[in-house]
Amino acid sequence: MRQFLFDYYDILTKSFEIFAFIVGVFVYKKYKNTHVKYFIWFLAWVVIVEIVGAYPSYFKNLRLFHLIEGTLVEKNYWWYTLFWASAATVFYPWFLSRKYESLLLKRIIKACIYLYLLVLLFMVIPDYRNIFEIRPTYITILNVAIILISSVFYLFELLNSEKIINSFQSVYFYVAVILFLWWLITTPLNFFEVYSTDSDWDFVAIKWTIKLIANIFMYLGFAFALIKSKPE
Repeated sequence: MRQFLFDYYDILTKSFEIFAFIVGVFVYKKYKNTHVKYFIWFLAWVVIVEIVGAYPSYFKNLRLFHLIEGTLVEKNYWWYTLFWASAATVFYPWFLSRKYESLLLKRIIKACIYLYLLVLLFMVIPDYRNIFEIRPTYITILNVAIILISSVFYLFELLNSEKIINSFQSVYFYVAVILFLWWLITTPLNFFEVYSTDSDWDFVAIKWTIKLIANIFMYLGFAFALIKSKPE
């Protein structure tokens, strides 16, 4: 199992991400006049982030790792903090808030996004090297809290409106539920990232297994949502 995960984890994860994006391309015409088109664009962004984020492996395979070894970009923590975690923390709440009826909830989410960006900025100002290290716990907590709050706000409004009758036809419904479950499942693993080393392959195998299942669930769910849902 360990060897399977070691050999195929990245390939499988990227395959399902690309699959979700390809589905988005095929149904793009259906959503081109709605905000869902931005969700499809974000899926394209995720694919790009994943492909570029694997640059340490590219350098190793080309036997050029010495060019980045010992530098700030030797690890790709900075890349995923900025272009995955931060991008997701800004995009997903913004996307879900497009369907909020309450102006107050929209303002709360907007304030949360600004707060996150401010905290990220103050993390970098004292020492820019902070961004190149393992994501601090408080940043991870903010990532999760803002995305979960935005999902809960959407679902709360949905449960208190007549729109719940047609919720299974909405991309937003599936995105909110999938994000809520994905971040709830994967977040605890981030707190133990420091233990993800070659000296503890049992933990690495468990972490990769959970993340792989969660990723497959998320991107298959997104693909299903884009196919089944109707433009609003």
